[in-house]
This record gives sequence, structure tokens and C-alpha cells, in this order.
Amino acid sequence: ARFAKVSVSLDLTVADESPKGLTEEMIRICGEETNLSLRELNKFQQQDFSQPSESVQCFTHCLYEQMGLMHDGVFVERDILGLLSEASNPDRWLERQCHMIEGANKCETAFKIHQCRQNLKPTGKDVE
Repeated sequence: ARFAKVSVSLDLTVADESPKGLTEEMIRICGEETNLSLRELNKFQQQDFSQPSESVQCFTHCLYEQMGLMHDGVFVERDILGLLSEASNPDRWLERQCHMIEGANKCETAFKIHQCRQNLKPTGKDVE
């Protein structure tokens, strides 16, 4: 019940790229499966990627699998037509590079891909 009303924004462009968007149920399931603490979840929400625990890495992998973005530790390409249109779109090249990152295991791979994708997104934090 500790994951009852937690909202997590992964800032992924999932709606049009994947059959499933992130839901509270996915967060609950993955939180329970990975024994993720509320402190770790909060850190994840804040996009604090420093010293990620194995629980955080496996939580990321679980969410990506639940959303259909990964299967057996491999990032799933959306569709062949999407790939063809992306081939001519330089804005997608960096994101595609993220999808090729590999870690020591499937959890680390998912976390590193997520971290890479988040680093590509513009943030309002740089403006002072």
C-alpha cells in the first residue's frame, strides 16, 4: 500500500511510441517486485541518478518491460516505419544511440538507457 498514490513522470514520449503508457498500477507492481523504498522512488522522481541501487535499476527495467519498451533486457524498437522516418530525422539519432547502451545486466541496461534519454531532454533547471 506504500505505492498507493505516487505519481512518477518518466518524461518519456511513450504515448505515441508504445502501446502502453505509464500507470500507477505499473509503478505499484514494479515497486513491490523490486522492493523499492519510498526514498529511492522519490530520488527517481527527482531524476537523481547518483549512486543508483540495484532496486532502482530493476525498477526502471520493470517499468520499461511493463510499458513494452524492453523485452528480456533489450530495448524494443517501435516499428519499421518509425525507424525509416527516424533515419532522416537527426533529432532522433542521439536517442537511438541511448537504446544501444548495455550494462552489466538487464536492470543496469534499462537504467542507463533511461538516464541517457533523460539527459537528452531539455530542462528548465539550467536557466538562472
